Amino acid sequence: MPRRRSLWRRFRRATRAPRNAAIAASIWRLTRLLGALPVPVALGIGAGLGAGAHRLLGRPRRLARRHVALALPTLSPPEVHAIVRACFRHAGMSFAELALFPRLARDAGYVTIEGLEVAHAALREGRGLIAVTGHLGNWELLAATLARHVPLTVVARRVNDARFQALILRFRQAAGIEVVLRDDHHFQGAVREALSRHRVVALLIDQDTRGAGVWVPFLGRLARTPPGAAMLALRARAPLVTAFIARRPEGGHHARIARVDVPADRGAGAVTALTAVLTAAIEAQLRRYPVEWVWWHERWRRGAEEGTLPLLPHRRVLAVGDHEDQ
Repeated sequence: MPRRRSLWRRFRRATRAPRNAAIAASIWRLTRLLGALPVPVALGIGAGLGAGAHRLLGRPRRLARRHVALALPTLSPPEVHAIVRACFRHAGMSFAELALFPRLARDAGYVTIEGLEVAHAALREGRGLIAVTGHLGNWELLAATLARHVPLTVVARRVNDARFQALILRFRQAAGIEVVLRDDHHFQGAVREALSRHRVVALLIDQDTRGAGVWVPFLGRLARTPPGAAMLALRARAPLVTAFIARRPEGGHHARIARVDVPADRGAGAVTALTAVLTAAIEAQLRRYPVEWVWWHERWRRGAEEGTLPLLPHRRVLAVGDHEDQ
């Protein structure tokens, strides 16, 4: 068996380039097809694609189930499985929405935004604005919608395959989003320069990346978290907000922008403390909409080496299909 696994891995590595080329071409063709369909039809197909991915992609499905059970231990196995299934369907619908965006952008009611005046007021302070979010809801749709109201620069990682990178970049540029790559040598200077041009700089901080990290509580356990947003806010004295998006039960989405106080203290521990505040905001959004997070990401992959926190007291997690008022 080990020999067969080794041969399979070698075969996958050898065929990675043509496979990625075929997948990228298929995604592009599917995007054009979905973009030409009526919105309800495209969203239904997207949900179906997500359901198909749930059945076919064994490793992401197993990771998602393991992480939901770990983070939300009061849920029964059927509830865990229901959240994971709905999570995959949500991801498929989000993909369809990106294909539909040129039309959705003309519908002012498809994404409603609460707190846009908070962002405008912060920008008037003249030091730019830092917006923090996570891989929650349709975050690409959130960025594309915000870019219609404020000058937006998104900090993103470079996708390993150039074809997939080109697909993502094509969408972001068409939506008017400026992109700064986190692994670029001039990354920090580019971010400071964007703030000096009075732009909103958006960062996602809910994944364990290869860069710098601090350990803060997330869903009851220590999670290694990028500190860049907190460092920027403290060093540049730029105002700070959180921005989240979630599906409405009647269709479309609702986004919320909220101001976060940046402490005057810049001493030891300030970056970790502020990162913990931002992570707590992400956790609160996740608990309200648990089917809209990327549960297959290995959020606690380094936790076993560094130790874990005891579970936090249980907080109510909405059942699949339930919604709270915005």
